[in-house]
Amino acid sequence: MDLDAVASNLKVIRVRTGGSRRVIAVVKADAYGHGAIAVARRLEKEGADAFGVAMVEEGLELRRAGITRPVLILGAFMPAQIPQMVEGALTPSVYSMTTLNSILEARRHISRAIPFHLKIDTGMGRLGLTPAELGPALDRIAALPEPALDGVFTTLTSGDQENETQTADQLRVFSSALEAIRRRGLQPHQIHAANSGGLLLHPSTWFDMVRPGLALYGLAPAGTSEAFGLKPALSLRARIVLLKTVNADTPLGYGGAFRTIRPSRIATIAAGYDDGVNRLVHDGGEVIVHGKRAPFAGRISMDFSMVDVTDVQGVAEGDEATIIGTDGDTTVTAWDTARLCGTIPYEILCHIGARVPRVYLGEGATRPIRSRFE
Repeated sequence: MDLDAVASNLKVIRVRTGGSRRVIAVVKADAYGHGAIAVARRLEKEGADAFGVAMVEEGLELRRAGITRPVLILGAFMPAQIPQMVEGALTPSVYSMTTLNSILEARRHISRAIPFHLKIDTGMGRLGLTPAELGPALDRIAALPEPALDGVFTTLTSGDQENETQTADQLRVFSSALEAIRRRGLQPHQIHAANSGGLLLHPSTWFDMVRPGLALYGLAPAGTSEAFGLKPALSLRARIVLLKTVNADTPLGYGGAFRTIRPSRIATIAAGYDDGVNRLVHDGGEVIVHGKRAPFAGRISMDFSMVDVTDVQGVAEGDEATIIGTDGDTTVTAWDTARLCGTIPYEILCHIGARVPRVYLGEGATRPIRSRFE
């Protein structure tokens, strides 16, 4: 995992959005499989303004690691977790009247303000106050004796689509909500809507802050990373642990669904679907060995995969197979794998299992290898 690439992508994002907008670096889901602690430490050094996580536990993990910048809980929380958020200086998102009431009740018991961001549902239908709920919520917020509304945000449903009318529709709803907020004398100083797709494709969504996730890790949601100068930060590699020569018409893998069509040299690599090798890649997917493509051979197992290296010269046990990344002049991207599996790169990256050691390169790699077994 290349921390210099993540730093470079942050610079690309700042330039793309004019240089003056603040950046909430989204590091939820263990920084999309890249390792939240290492990524957040480097991005804090590079001047990221805040971090976004999904869960209280993720925010507390950053605090334990020494991260001092603001941390916004983008997802749900339980009332019992509010004292943990206060203790950890985490900023909750208020996304319903129930969560607002919980925050205000906790505030009454601890006799101090609990700053929060208000989430507006502009069309996602997942979390957020609807326009009908907004008025009563604002009445309660405006009646507080001290400012508590630090920010307002929404989630774009189609920000990765360049010509998508739904984004414009969402912005109209969001702008209307912002007007209602200001009419009550409330002045949130952090307004954000742009996810990676929005910041790359829709300048009208930038507001005060942008909220990149996938773009930080070098991938554009619509698969056009190179056009924006983003650098993929992650490579997924595994060792070849066994080589064998088999005859034509030899069944391989579970169910014997794959049969060789010629005498073949088969390599078993120490990575399976628990390690991020999606089961669907067995049909048409490839790894890179010695700079050449080698197709999968047989169904992907939990711990191992097999590839056909018949056409690759000089392969030996212990050699590396690149599942995602570049070897020589050949590259397999997370987008390549996602398209083959009928999914998105977010899922591919997040499914790299916790037992896979993360090896960090670049400035800030003070702990170059992170493993769950340490």
